[in-house]
Amino acid sequence: MKYGWIIIVLCSACSAPAQVDKVVVQGISDTDAVYSKNIFYSSILKSAIPDSSDMNFLKKYSELKTSVVTTRIKLNQSYVQAATDAQKRIILDSCQSFLHEALAENIFPFWYGTAWDFNGISNEPQHGQIACGYFVSTTLKHCGFNLNRYKIAQQYSHSIVKTLCTEVCSFTDTKQLLTYISKKPDDLYIVGLDNHVGFISNRNGKIVFIHSTFVGDVCVIDENADESLVLKSSNRYVLGNLLNNDSLLINWLNSNPVQIVY
Repeated sequence: MKYGWIIIVLCSACSAPAQVDKVVVQGISDTDAVYSKNIFYSSILKSAIPDSSDMNFLKKYSELKTSVVTTRIKLNQSYVQAATDAQKRIILDSCQSFLHEALAENIFPFWYGTAWDFNGISNEPQHGQIACGYFVSTTLKHCGFNLNRYKIAQQYSHSIVKTLCTEVCSFTDTKQLLTYISKKPDDLYIVGLDNHVGFISNRNGKIVFIHSTFVGDVCVIDENADESLVLKSSNRYVLGNLLNNDSLLINWLNSNPVQIVY
């Protein structure tokens, strides 16, 4: 899957920024958004994600969600107008690229530093606490997926993967897991551990585990997957590809409900 997504019209965005070196990522209008150490720029909002103490923090998050909806509607219009399977494939590939960027570079960073709690159900970043399952379901809901964040979050971790993903497979150690991901194209996954769940983003040769952790900082974090103590602590891993799921993408385009798989 290639980044730098495109909308085809046929027939006519942190309180705890990722500590990274300067990187360039593709923005919505093919302009570069740059984030560097201690500053994170939302490639969709075209502005810095404010610190959680900023009075405009939640306003910016609301603007981000609105921007995602606007893009979803445009992509859906293009998908409806597509005359061939090949044209529809282009739109779905664009959805994959856009959603990976929207989540990994925009939605997730607003949540970094939000406190973990086993019973946390917060619906706002940096306010209250959020459990691992609710972090998964809430961020997806805020990215435009029509789902019941309570019912999905309350599923067992492996069931969450089976509800949302395709290409589901199991592993018994992290080396197997990360080797498998490293051989795949850039994509976004959900991984279910023995008693935990989170996202794994594979992008530009970097595999990152994004989750609401119950150890260390005890909050939402992103960390190198091969260094994660939580990831290494599990005896079994159920991994699913979130964005290579055409049925889920079409549901997202049409705002159709996501059906729970038990």
